[in-house]
Amino acid sequence: MVNEEAVFVKSGWGTGRYVYNHRNPAGLALIVLASLIALGGLFGMRAESTWSEGEIRDAVRKGVADLDGQGHYTSLASDRGFLIAEAIQESGIGPGHGVETHMEDDGGYTVGTEDTDTEYCVRVTLTPDPEPPVVFQGTEDLPPPGPDMLDFYVSHATFGKGACR
Repeated sequence: MVNEEAVFVKSGWGTGRYVYNHRNPAGLALIVLASLIALGGLFGMRAESTWSEGEIRDAVRKGVADLDGQGHYTSLASDRGFLIAEAIQESGIGPGHGVETHMEDDGGYTVGTEDTDTEYCVRVTLTPDPEPPVVFQGTEDLPPPGPDMLDFYVSHATFGKGACR
């Protein structure tokens, strides 16, 4: 027996567009298949936009490794949470947004995300760059800058699991 219903029929909503015909087995299969593909796409987009425990762990590990030994033009009094968040986001792991850093009383930064329960303690110290780039001739012999003055520094970063205490 052959089903004589068309796979596509004109919409009954007065738009004149063609839609899948649920009375035809092929049309019904297309309805189910399109719905499953749309749901799969939505779940995939959600998975790409949220952090997993493994992603934040790997991103912190790579971000801290990339930050360690890197040169920065900053001041000693600046907030290093920005450097940490930027290094984690630039690691290429995870969605690249939603990294939260909180400076603790001991100078460390507690790093986490809204999507995960795991937190990491990241510590960054800055030391004067022994070979800073020469921006202006004659500035090589200037005295060391004060804590609020911009200068070239090398960062040294470490991390541990858990919030800073």
